[in-house]
Amino acid sequence: MSSFVDDLEVVDETAVDSGPVYPLAQWLNGAPKLATAGGVAHTGGATRSVPVKYLADGVKPAPAWTKTTVTFANGKSEAVLASQTVALAVVRTRFRWRVQQNGVTTFLPRSGYVGGAGLRGSLQALCGVYGCAFPVVVTFTGRASQEFERLLPEFGNKVLEAAHRLGVDQAGQNGHKAPRLPRFAFYMKLVPGPHQKAGHGPAKGAEAIITPPVLHLPPEVTPAYLAAAYVGRERLVELQQRYHAAADWVKAWDQFPVGSHAATAPTRENGDGE
Repeated sequence: MSSFVDDLEVVDETAVDSGPVYPLAQWLNGAPKLATAGGVAHTGGATRSVPVKYLADGVKPAPAWTKTTVTFANGKSEAVLASQTVALAVVRTRFRWRVQQNGVTTFLPRSGYVGGAGLRGSLQALCGVYGCAFPVVVTFTGRASQEFERLLPEFGNKVLEAAHRLGVDQAGQNGHKAPRLPRFAFYMKLVPGPHQKAGHGPAKGAEAIITPPVLHLPPEVTPAYLAAAYVGRERLVELQQRYHAAADWVKAWDQFPVGSHAATAPTRENGDGE
């Protein structure tokens, strides 16, 4: 029998199941009952980044990020970095449905939606985060995912259109044509919304409390605002490269899982709400 080392010359690297791996963050819903504790546990709408244990010794948190302890739904606590306000340069997004039945979690692509099946949306955004040298994938679930998807075109209509108009004016004066800028050319600032009830909680019939993301913009998108929100030439080039490199990352959520079909999605156990 030949050794794998002897057969390396016939290996087709394009057939290798691989792709970029990114640190993860999560949009966190705050709880009114934790007002005395303060911080993201109460206000929510913040993101929690990679656990502190995975950070190199001596690494300082990015601006507005602090070390804190978060307790998850399963009762476990972990030290993480968190921020009540985040500035994201959104490169790409992907979406899928999730449903849990009899302790088994099933995932379906966006096209696999079945009404009344208890499906809960999960959206991930590959982002450049202000103050972080590395890209981060931020996850939004339930109502937070709906709100985030609604905010993306709002950001584009207000910020990108203003930037394009300014670019057209300045380029025209120099006899050039202004290309449209990608969404990730500017940081999108998100803040936590007020506590509100939405759908059902983990237990059937229980209402969930959420703090959905809210887009923070000035009344008027001025040239001064655009200059402050711009990611800069070096990061723009970097994020453009990451946009192309993440194509397979997006496609990975567009496929039906093996042995699962939309027509036979699990029956409703809990609501779509939070």
